[in-house]
Amino acid sequence: MQSVVKPPVKRKRLIIIIVIVLAALAILAAALVITKTTGKASDYVLGQDALKVNGQLVSADLFRDEQNVLFLRYRGDASMQQKTEEELNDMVLEAVLEKVLTDDFFYSSGQKATQKEIDDYYDKYVKPSRDARAAEESDLNDGLDYKTEADTKKDIEVYLLKLKSIPTLAQSYGITLTDEEFDESYKEYTRQYSDTPQFIHPRDEYKNMLLLQKFSQSDKLDPWLDKLKGSAKIEILDPAMNAYTLYKNGEYAKAAQEYKNAYKKYKVSFYRDRQKECESLN
Repeated sequence: MQSVVKPPVKRKRLIIIIVIVLAALAILAAALVITKTTGKASDYVLGQDALKVNGQLVSADLFRDEQNVLFLRYRGDASMQQKTEEELNDMVLEAVLEKVLTDDFFYSSGQKATQKEIDDYYDKYVKPSRDARAAEESDLNDGLDYKTEADTKKDIEVYLLKLKSIPTLAQSYGITLTDEEFDESYKEYTRQYSDTPQFIHPRDEYKNMLLLQKFSQSDKLDPWLDKLKGSAKIEILDPAMNAYTLYKNGEYAKAAQEYKNAYKKYKVSFYRDRQKECESLN
């Protein structure tokens, strides 16, 4: 049951949550992630005490969730197999940071999503899919964690806040949706789901969904994200993650020190080699 517009594959999660993703995350757990064998200790948890945003420590659970989202998005992309652990972890870090900042933005937008709105959305668009998946007998379900109903409803709350906030945000960046664009898209949308009309979104809601998608695909998205990052206090506490951030930004002296710290913490020779590389580049 996919009843919303798909975002472009190349975009990160950012400001769009799709029903199909909400349903998929209810099944996929930490075992289904983009990862490679590391030399870190077996009790290493990606994102554990790794990031603070505006003084608040970000939960490792969010890193796990974003790792799963990346797996879903890129599982058929062969180029992902060529990426290093550093690059993959950096992708997760960026996704987590952007989710935290955008969620904070929408929570402080002044808009509200009532509990009834959240419950109604869950019952109409998400629960039928979850129930159908849970009823399937599949080895895929064995041994996997499930995203709880409460966690899913939290995602829905954020999504509804985005739908309510997007008209003002999009307008401030000059992004609009013409009547012709909307009418054509809604006509095609309702045609595609004519066999399941109970899952068709109301016109006003669908219009905001389209506007949200249009903004996420526009060249205004990155400037908005940069603005959010520029006004936030961001602390990357994990030395390995911070080292790579500094390394890719060409801050080799600082990166060398952080790679040194990463080696002390994880005892992985790769970080010692990176330290030497940065020292030679400085």
